[in-house]
Amino acid sequence: MEVVKRKNHFSAFDSAYQGFASGDLEKDAYSLRLFAKETNNCCLFQSFAKNFGLYGERAGCVSFLTNTAEEAKMCQSRIKQIARPMYSNPPIHGARIVDIILGDEQLEKDWHNELTLMSGRMKEMRAALKDNLTKLGSK
Repeated sequence: MEVVKRKNHFSAFDSAYQGFASGDLEKDAYSLRLFAKETNNCCLFQSFAKNFGLYGERAGCVSFLTNTAEEAKMCQSRIKQIARPMYSNPPIHGARIVDIILGDEQLEKDWHNELTLMSGRMKEMRAALKDNLTKLGSK
């Protein structure tokens, strides 16, 4: 972040696995929140394919943090120019599933619990891989 601020770089974050690192959405968003707090030029690419199990549904979003409302309008205009040639009507099923889950308190709680469970499983698999590689002599 120090270099980004000093050189006035634009930062982009890809959040395809939010919740899988720690099981906690807030904890996994730490670096993004830090940059958003400390800079005014950053963007987030967010996919819900993996953490919602919506493979093939193309559910996600792109968000920009800008300095001014004018910059925000320019970003929105450019994104529309990019998106329109790709598809005139994006798939809706995945977005509706996410909306249903996040719009229902119990379903959202269940989803958070499943993220915690899945991230724990992934940590165990990584640890087992490391242990086995170490046993085989890998450094």
